[in-house]
Amino acid sequence: MVMAAKKGPGPGGGVSGGKAEAEAASEVWCRRVRELGGCSQAGNRHCFECAQRGVTYVDITVGSFVCTTCSGLLRGLNPPHRVKSISMTTFTEPEVVFLQSRGNEVCRKIWLGLFDARTSLVPDSRDPQKVKEFLQEKYEKKRWPDTFPRRLCQL
Repeated sequence: MVMAAKKGPGPGGGVSGGKAEAEAASEVWCRRVRELGGCSQAGNRHCFECAQRGVTYVDITVGSFVCTTCSGLLRGLNPPHRVKSISMTTFTEPEVVFLQSRGNEVCRKIWLGLFDARTSLVPDSRDPQKVKEFLQEKYEKKRWPDTFPRRLCQL
């Protein structure tokens, strides 16, 4: 006599299928984040904070792509930014959707909307103290944000 297998949440039944599906979905989200930091959006290839080439982290708080040095500086701000490694962590669907809607170009319009390069200087990425001070001005003191970025409505 042949018995029918009881169907569970995953393919082929059983609980382990649900875990396998979750892991597969997580890999899809991680791949999308890597794509966003690579070729799909040119503005994301350079650190949003210091313009250094080769991003390795995402700032989940604002939705930007950053380098290793700036990721540490962002964690030290008040309040600290939530930063995740692109290659060594997992991402949820809401995080990926947020990153897709933001990215470095959109963040630039928001956080540096009123920045004037003639009156303020972007710090040299080789001087961590200057970068830290710049980040404090940008995020803690909110010195340059466009309070109502109308240009975002056009994106």
